[in-house]
Amino acid sequence: MMRRLLMMAAVPLLMSVPAQAEQQSRVMPLEQVKSILEATKDSWVAYRIYEGRQYYYVTHLLSWRCGIKQVRYSENSDALDKSWPLPECNKLIPNNIPNDAKIHSARAKPDSIKTVAIQLEFEDGTTSPVRIYEPCEGVGEATCGYLKEER
Repeated sequence: MMRRLLMMAAVPLLMSVPAQAEQQSRVMPLEQVKSILEATKDSWVAYRIYEGRQYYYVTHLLSWRCGIKQVRYSENSDALDKSWPLPECNKLIPNNIPNDAKIHSARAKPDSIKTVAIQLEFEDGTTSPVRIYEPCEGVGEATCGYLKEER
């Protein structure tokens, strides 16, 4: 009898739950994204020598792309004449980097990229300072870069 009463009480509750609950966006507010990127500005660019080629990575920026409208950059100058392709923001898994995302740039000759200049444009139209990164000395196959200058 008690089991039947419990089952009858649960029926209206079960009927009120949608068949598929709508998932909420997990994107942080823009001000928080900006704050995190500012706090981690030393990690925006990392360099590596691998199999005789020089690479630099912007993986960290791709992880925080939700809120970034554009990544302007240049190699060996501060011209900011290129734009890094950003994957679309997936609001359910915003920090996930898709398999087909461009995470690095490669050169045939080691040490050919002395600096990478980066400036972010955020969704609200504001921009970060121009930041210039250099590879760590003797980086080898480890990934390492440092923020040399900020304008």
